[in-house]
Parts: sequence; structure tokens; C-alpha cells
Amino acid sequence: MKGVIIAPYWQGFKRSLVTYTRIPLKVDWSDDVKHTPAVCFLPWVGLLVGLLSAWPLWFDWSPSLQALLMLLTAVLITGGFHEDGLMDSCDGLVGGWDKEQRLTIMKDSRIGSYAALSIWFSLSLKWLLLNELLQAIPDSFLGFIYTLSGWCVVHVIARFIPLLLMHTLTYVSLGQSKASSMIARLNPVEWGMALAPCLLVGILAFNLWYLILTLVLSVALVFLVRAYLRQKIAGFNGDTLGASEQLGEILVIVCLLVSYS
Repeated sequence: MKGVIIAPYWQGFKRSLVTYTRIPLKVDWSDDVKHTPAVCFLPWVGLLVGLLSAWPLWFDWSPSLQALLMLLTAVLITGGFHEDGLMDSCDGLVGGWDKEQRLTIMKDSRIGSYAALSIWFSLSLKWLLLNELLQAIPDSFLGFIYTLSGWCVVHVIARFIPLLLMHTLTYVSLGQSKASSMIARLNPVEWGMALAPCLLVGILAFNLWYLILTLVLSVALVFLVRAYLRQKIAGFNGDTLGASEQLGEILVIVCLLVSYS
């Protein structure tokens, strides 16, 4: 009986893991397999990405090298999934003149100037901020716990932001899209599943005040992105969800840096 209850959650988690990372898992994609919506496990996937990409912290290397390798590992684990969304979004949203042209550009696999600029500034900013954060936290066992939990909470909260956008905007796309199969409206229990890692890891990384402030700022970011997307394409697509995750990572690292300064 217990296995029957857990099975849909496990199936949903596996689908989420295979979709949002390059971790090889065998998944039965049949519609008749009961599963919790994969998107509600996106923050849990972020927790796993954070843990796996934190391996440089175990070595006595310079903060700049640790930060670079942590970022590189996270990109390799996810296959640049969210970074690709950021690049496509910047090309389409900034370069297009109307909704249809913006969506068309986002489906184009070629990299434009706005995409190149956005990924350069995004990765550079994250590397600089993470480098500052690693230097700000004391070099001790407790400092290691703070750093590890902080890096994990970056990936967890940032992946909660697309869920809020998904819930408050209409999905738009031209033709068939792989992202459409992952879109879902969550019920209260599923929202609890998605929020749980944000609170659990957030308590380790922040004090209560800074955790609340970070969550409030994340919601504010959602409203800003939502307003921008409504103006540009009257909704969201998979690329814009990836872009919002990247903005979320930068926001949370800034909040961590402020809290430890």
C-alpha cells in the first residue's frame, strides 16, 4: 500500500530529473503510468544539481576557481537547459518586433547578438558574485555547511520561480513544443512538494529574516517578469521559464552575499 502511494511521486521525480538534467534514467513515458506532475519536482532537481556541482568546495582551491568549476559542473549536469532558455528569450524578446516574430526567433537554434551578450553577462555576473560569496563566508566546517546550503538554495529557489510564472500566465507557442507536455497547474499538495526544499534548505542558508526577504524579492521578480512577458508575447513559453530561472539564480546569490556581508 505504501509503495502504491509513493509510486506516482517517484515517477514524477524521475520524469523531472530526465527532463531537466542529463542524468540517464530509464523512464516509462506512457500516459497510463500514474505520476505526479514533473514540474513540481523542479526545486528538488535543483537541490540535486546544487549538491552534485558543489564538489569543488571539498578542495583547498582559490574561491575564483571553485566558483568557476561549480558553475561549469551545474551547466554540464543540466546540459545548459536554462541557459539556452535565457539566450533564446533575449534573442526573441529583444530582437522581435511583434509576438509572432518573437516566438519564431525563439524557435531558431542559431545564436544572435542578444543571446551572446546575455549569456556572457549572466555567467560573468554569477561567477563574480559566487566568488565574492565564497570569500565572505569563513573558512571553517560551519562555513562549509553555509556555503553548501547556500549554493543549493540558489538552485532550489531559482527553480521555484518558473512554477509561479507557469501558474499566472498563459502558455504560448508556435507549433509543437516539447515544453508543452511539462506544463501543469499544481494542486495544494503539489505546491507543498515544490515549496518544501525552498524552506528546508533556505533555513540552513539564511536566518529567518533573510529567507523571508529572499522569498519576497523572488515573488517581486516574478511580477516584473510576468508584466514584461505579458507585454511582449502575452504569456510564457519554455524559453522564458528558463530565462526566469537564470534571473532567479542571480537574485538569490545577491541575497546570500548581502546576508553574509
